[in-house]
Amino acid sequence: MVTMPRYEIKLPDKEDWHEISDVELMEGLYKIYDRVTPAIKKMITGKELQTPDAVYRLKMEGRISRTAKV
Repeated sequence: MVTMPRYEIKLPDKEDWHEISDVELMEGLYKIYDRVTPAIKKMITGKELQTPDAVYRLKMEGRISRTAKV
């Protein structure tokens, strides 16, 4: 069985991470990146993407946090 990746977002004024859909992720990333595929590849390797609006990451259990600033 194949499962779809799940993504999380952390907004600057919040302390908790919230799960978002892949559509919400794309809406947030397309404003910053010309191509979102390289950004998503970074997330797959475990990095968090920090944008001026939020921090995005792939939802994984037992993660080690690494942030890639944009």
